[in-house]
Amino acid sequence: MEGFYTLNIRLIVSNFSFIDSRNIKDSSFILDEKESHHIISVLRLREGSNITLTDGRGNIYYGLIEIVGKKSVKGKILSIEKFSKNKHYHVHLGLPLIKNNKLKIAIEKSVELGVDEITPIKFDRSVKASINTKKIEYLIQTSCKQSMRPIFPKLNNIKDLYQWYDDSAINIACIIDAKKTLTEQKNSIFRLNNNSTKINLIIGPEGDFTDIEKIFLNEKNFIQVNLGRTILRTETAIVSLIAIVNELIANNE
Repeated sequence: MEGFYTLNIRLIVSNFSFIDSRNIKDSSFILDEKESHHIISVLRLREGSNITLTDGRGNIYYGLIEIVGKKSVKGKILSIEKFSKNKHYHVHLGLPLIKNNKLKIAIEKSVELGVDEITPIKFDRSVKASINTKKIEYLIQTSCKQSMRPIFPKLNNIKDLYQWYDDSAINIACIIDAKKTLTEQKNSIFRLNNNSTKINLIIGPEGDFTDIEKIFLNEKNFIQVNLGRTILRTETAIVSLIAIVNELIANNE
């Protein structure tokens, strides 16, 4: 039919799996039940298939699957590679406690975009007061596998804004009524007299920062930025903020 086109889209599935380093002995490995299920049912790997594993600490293991059981996959390690980070900045995200479905998106995308550390932040206007740490750790792990990140970001316990603040870092706060964008604040972020390699990013909760929290941001000289003329959802703002910071860092190095 005129005006219609057929697109052949191939879904790329990452062949990257997690292994606890304690499950590697004498060049042999065994995967736990959950990871084995993913290997068998999702990746469809079989005996004789090559596999790439990581322990989340920067070690990459290239292996060969030898035994595929109902609840476990076993094999041998062929070689090991130590991954070294190719960026000079450490990006620490202050993650607001938002609704679960939005929190999931924020975590997945921030991990895929390469944040190095995540601290859940309880603001005065946060809609929730707690998190499921195990669930977040699992989301971090699966996101790292998808994006093939061999070093998993550090997950901290919940803090408030005042505990999270780091006077040794470049502190950036995304605020709706900030007068300048991230790009316009580039010189302030990477000013010549600041030798810090830590960048702290904070986004307010769904109800925005309170006046008291804004006073704190001013007193501590946070670099305050907006993300354009439109008002973004919190999870969208997180993704946008990290993506722009990554671009600024890439152009600055």
